[in-house]
Formats: sequence, structure tokens, C-alpha cells
Amino acid sequence: LFSGLKRNGLVRYERMLTGYVPSADILREIISFIQHIKTTSNPGLIYLLDPVMGDMGRGMYVSDSVVPLYREMLQHATIACPNQFEAQVLAEQEITSLDTLYSVLWTLHVQRGSPNIVITSVDLSDEDLDHIGAKPKLTSDGTTLMTLIGSSYEPSSSPATTSTSPRHLLRPWFIQFPEVPGYFSGVGDTFSALLIGRFDPAVSTRSDSSAAPTQVALAAELAIASLQSVLSRTKESIALAAPSMPDDVALLSLAKAALPEGESWPSEDDAAEVEKLLAAQRRVEEMRPRELKIVQSKGDIEQPHVVYRASYFANP
Repeated sequence: LFSGLKRNGLVRYERMLTGYVPSADILREIISFIQHIKTTSNPGLIYLLDPVMGDMGRGMYVSDSVVPLYREMLQHATIACPNQFEAQVLAEQEITSLDTLYSVLWTLHVQRGSPNIVITSVDLSDEDLDHIGAKPKLTSDGTTLMTLIGSSYEPSSSPATTSTSPRHLLRPWFIQFPEVPGYFSGVGDTFSALLIGRFDPAVSTRSDSSAAPTQVALAAELAIASLQSVLSRTKESIALAAPSMPDDVALLSLAKAALPEGESWPSEDDAAEVEKLLAAQRRVEEMRPRELKIVQSKGDIEQPHVVYRASYFANP
């Protein structure tokens, strides 16, 4: 693919986003492609790295061989957008407190070389949340709040060997927003796409000293606003679709229609294989209404209504 793009003179990209990549070999090709773009056509390429590797509670769901490559890729990324688990893997340290959060951010900025970090959701204690000026994780009405953490720092602006604490060199910011309950498919991919789409290094920043004025923070506000609307609309669609799951006869018909060309339906004697195919189709029908309502949310993506604002940590 990359070779074909090069041969046809199509390597003229202004922005690039990478997400789930299960293979170390493909990651090596991506690194080479990014370097090619920056040295031949666009040294100012805006590249967002979503280092999809795993989740809290689930652990890794890709090969460990991708980890050192993702650490190498951070220096090429304009924005790195890991979740908490992935940030911990990249920094080789768990986030258990504000001190360890600062340490992880410092490692990703200075040792790994990424100027802009957005950790999509961080689990901090209520005491730590209060210290930075955020609300408790659980509100009085039972709503769960998610906390996104961002930080911008030019690795070259201070030597990595400085004895000064990262708490006095970094100025992280956060955005809190309510969790939309339910299971959805593609949330991380959508957020990353919205974030890089909204990021504008030339945009004017706010002068309000209480608000985070970085371009990444402004982009995150817009991305969250659009994503919250998409998730709410998708949740409504799931609720409406719940009573309309196909019955066994309809499920059988759908499963047969979904067979790849040239394959035949197993015989009645092969009950295990029949049930396997029916279970797979049942999963498809369950997931169908959970597909994010992107097209239906066109207006909210183009003109998001920002409710949840970014704020600097109240205290270092």
C-alpha cells in the first residue's frame, strides 16, 4: 500500500492517524512511512498516534513485540492518545497517584519524546481529584464522571537530567464529563479521529487563565462534545432496537445468507457447527445497533456544543 502511494505520487498528506496495529512488522512500515513523509513532502505533518494495545482490567490484547515500537513512535507523534493502561505500558510505570501521573507524563514527554499527551481516561482517587480541582468520580445523583488528562511539553525545552520535580515543569489539564452507560464499538477510534480533525496549531487560544489555553485542550473539548452526542444518540438507538432481535427462524435465514460464497450450510447432523454459526450471527445482530451513529450525528460533529471545558490542575 505505502509503496503504491509513493509510486503514484500520492504522498501529500497533511495529517495522519494510526490506531489498532497488531503486527510489529506493520508498525515498522508505518514508522518508515512517517519518516518518508516528513523528509520528502511535509516536515510539518500532524500525526496522531493511538497506541492501541489493551485496557485496564483486560491487559494486553496485542503481541508484546509492538511495545518497543510504540515507544519509538512517540517521538514522531504530534499527539499521542493512549488510555491509562497504554500510558502505563509506554512509560513502564503504573498511575496510582498524582506523583505517579506526573512521572508517567514526564517519561512520555522527555524520555519518549512526545510533545502532546492525551490520556483518554484516568482513574484517580477522589482526594487526588479534589486536589487538582476536579469533582468526585461519582456525583450525588449517581452519575459516573470520566477524567481525561492532557499535557503539552516540548522535550527540548528542559534537560531530561534536571533535578527539578516534574510537578513544577509540567502543567497538565483535565476535562471531566459524564460516562454514557453501555457497550459501544469504535469509541476510541472516533475520539482520535475527532481530536486530530479539530486540532489546529494556529488557532487562537483563550485568554482566561483558569481555562487550559492549549490547542490540544481546545481540540479535546470539541471532540468530547461531538462524541458525547454520538454516544447518546447510539444509546437511544440501542434501546429502540432491543425488542426487535430476530427470532430463531429469521436468525437461521440471516446466518445462511451471510455464508461466504462457495461455502455450504452444515448438515443437520453437525449440530455443533450449526450452533457456532448461529451464535456468530446472533453476535452480529446484537452488535448492529451498537454501531456508532456517525452519519446521524453529522450536525453535532460539524457544530458541537461544548459543555465540558478543560482546566489546568488547580495545584501542582
